[in-house]
Amino acid sequence: MHIGRRLAVKLQERDWSEGELARRSGVSQPTIHRIITGESHDPRQANVEKIAKALGVTAHWLRHGGTEDHAVNERHSAYEQNVEPGPDIVTPFRAIKIVGTAQMGSEGYWHALDEGDGVVDVPSRDPGAYALRLRGDSMAPAIRSGWIAICEPNGRLVPGEYVVIRLRNGESMLKLLSYANDVEVGVLSVNPTYDMRTIAFDDVELIHSVGAIVPPSKIRI
Repeated sequence: MHIGRRLAVKLQERDWSEGELARRSGVSQPTIHRIITGESHDPRQANVEKIAKALGVTAHWLRHGGTEDHAVNERHSAYEQNVEPGPDIVTPFRAIKIVGTAQMGSEGYWHALDEGDGVVDVPSRDPGAYALRLRGDSMAPAIRSGWIAICEPNGRLVPGEYVVIRLRNGESMLKLLSYANDVEVGVLSVNPTYDMRTIAFDDVELIHSVGAIVPPSKIRI
């Protein structure tokens, strides 16, 4: 059994994807994939050591195989050093930049007031995520003045959740998504007195999901 097969078996045992191993080891997912498929039959030792550490096995076992005695769990190594290991700290929290301030108007429309400052520490796996500081009371009580919208360009558009939309004519709005297809987008205002609005998809410049609305206490300058 070559190194790629042993690696695939360990991933299956832990129910990890190649991407999860990449995140834990610091080795790129394409590199891991080439090792598993056998395209990289003699991977760099530094990568083998990183992968082995993430999996809790020795680099020697991963590269050369042998009995399970060669597979040394990290916890056992820690016991040999008389150190009690704690649980892995895995967190999706990261700093997301506040790119501007939006003044909320009637029916959820807004316009940029100024450039943003600071960041917010929130859980988001979207590499393109950005934050908007919201002003005004027109969206209360659902959205309060001063709170922060975390916008995720790569997020899924889910009916019933908030989205940020900018039209080609310059209009911008924060709405509840009703539906979206190749022809049109249906959105709702927080205020129930306003009817659903239908927008032709050709008129939409961008539509980004809002992953979270967080309080100003999350802001870090």
